[in-house]
Amino acid sequence: MVGNFILYLLYGLAFFTLGVAILSRDIRFSELGIARIIWLLAFFGIVHGFHEWLALLEQLEPDIKTPLFTLFRLAVVNISFLFLFYFGIFLNIITYYGDQALKTTPWFIKALIGITVISLIVVTAYLDLGSDKHIYTRVFIAFPGGLLSGIGLVMYSRTVRAFSQNVANNFIFAGSCMICYSILTGLISSDMIVPVLGVKVILFRGISAFLIMVFTIRALSVFSLEQRKLINERLLRFSQSEKLTSMGILAAGIAHEINNPLTNVSLNLEMLKDLVGNDDKINKKLEAIERNITRTSRIARELLHFSQERETELEPVDINQVIRSSHSLLKSQKRSSIIQLSLQDVPAIMGIPWKLEEVFINLLMNSIDACGDEDSIEIETFLDDSSVKVMISDTGHGIIEENVFKVFDPFYTTKEIGKGTGLGLSVCYNIIKQHGGEISLVSSEYGGTIVSVTFPVISDES
Repeated sequence: MVGNFILYLLYGLAFFTLGVAILSRDIRFSELGIARIIWLLAFFGIVHGFHEWLALLEQLEPDIKTPLFTLFRLAVVNISFLFLFYFGIFLNIITYYGDQALKTTPWFIKALIGITVISLIVVTAYLDLGSDKHIYTRVFIAFPGGLLSGIGLVMYSRTVRAFSQNVANNFIFAGSCMICYSILTGLISSDMIVPVLGVKVILFRGISAFLIMVFTIRALSVFSLEQRKLINERLLRFSQSEKLTSMGILAAGIAHEINNPLTNVSLNLEMLKDLVGNDDKINKKLEAIERNITRTSRIARELLHFSQERETELEPVDINQVIRSSHSLLKSQKRSSIIQLSLQDVPAIMGIPWKLEEVFINLLMNSIDACGDEDSIEIETFLDDSSVKVMISDTGHGIIEENVFKVFDPFYTTKEIGKGTGLGLSVCYNIIKQHGGEISLVSSEYGGTIVSVTFPVISDES
């Protein structure tokens, strides 16, 4: 009796602790997909822990086992496994289709999933009425729910591996223990005695619950690591913004100093062309000089553009229209056909259309330059909380990790000499900041780059 008391007490405590540990985490600003559904696992832990304590109460007070109490326990266990089932389904959707998958999943698909699972719960609850074994609930709800959750946790470890291999391992261990728990709970009777050891299977369920709690709580450190990474990125952007301001002042002076002699050189070059006449050899030399003057003039123009902070009145802008216009302007470019648009209906933002057009032309040109004929570029828009988000993904050659933070620096470029000035992304950065937005870039030396641009939607005060 004492052994059962301790076992059920700790069994319920393990799940209850899991739920409280998850709910106590501050994940409001997390961009990880699992952050949007982790509350389902928390509610499963709390409700299921309460169910095990009801079983403990039944052990201590056998007289309490009335039809009404049995029905109440059945309702509690069904609700707990309902949360686990939903968590498993949604986690696998996120794992296989990306962290934004739930936001882009049509409402009717979500409704269909919800109706299907709830219908299954109702049917199994009806079949289990009058029984305290909950056989149908365990086989058709607990087992698939736990199995889906376990597989989802194991597979999601690939997503968090970028933060820490140790965190990824904890996801794998938590998922493996969840799979074991789904088998022990869903397919094996609570009264079964384990051969050789001579103990009930409930003991191993309790051990699995304890291990799920331990490894899941350890895996939750991913949110702290993510927050630390976001803080470091913001500090980097702040220092970069200060640096860009100083560089802008310097660039404006350099551009003006370059433009004056360039104008003089261009005028004298035109005069030389008239004096030389039809001498092909000299004309070729003059054309080479003209090409270099044009290139230098373009650099000076980009320097001026980089340094300008002109206050222009913002107006409501349809970001999808800006992207379509930018895409249309690039149709003459080689490999422009690999660009695919995936634009959702999003609210208008406050902006300057021609400046935003310049941003997306720059970003798409960079992606085109990084891609080959077999690669692809996708630009998508969607609503992310109170922001409009634009993501440009390409499968071209990536950027090595140590150089990713340099891409917004003035004059930094990965292109060959003569093919880039290193000012394009700096100009984009300044324009996005002028619009109150954020821009970030993720890339890998093994290939693929994702640029995220976020704009605030028009508020009621705008």
